Amino acid sequence: MELKDKVFETIQNERGDVANIYRAFSNFPEGIQAHYDFYKNIVLTPNLPLPRSEREFLAVCTSQENQCPYCISHHGEALKNFEEPSKSETRLDLLRRLATVLTREPWKAGSLRNDFLSEGFSEAQWEHAVMIVSYFNLANRCAHAMNIELEKDFAKSCG
Repeated sequence: MELKDKVFETIQNERGDVANIYRAFSNFPEGIQAHYDFYKNIVLTPNLPLPRSEREFLAVCTSQENQCPYCISHHGEALKNFEEPSKSETRLDLLRRLATVLTREPWKAGSLRNDFLSEGFSEAQWEHAVMIVSYFNLANRCAHAMNIELEKDFAKSCG
């Protein structure tokens, strides 16, 4: 079995479907594997510093900044599945601000660290948030460059 087939089989088994963000790179299976592993390790893995709802919130905010309808659709759907109603507006505002600043003016993002810590985020949560926004800037650019279209049944892989 070719590496591409193995990677697609793993994604299919773990996510219920293979999203077009992976299929678009079918001639570069090592890249698909690295992309999926990174995504899985910072977004899907349980018990990470940020709760899944905040991870998906950052994904949507970053994708909105980049005007990436593909990722907005996928992670907007996932956000519905993981949304926690009791999140502090100040906390969400800080997460949104990080997505905006790190996407538009990344050289200014470090100045937000103290605001995060003052609001009660831990160092690990700050680092996790930075990594998620950075990852989605990468994913959004991949989706745009490859002209990726939304799958008809995309919600199957948004859990």
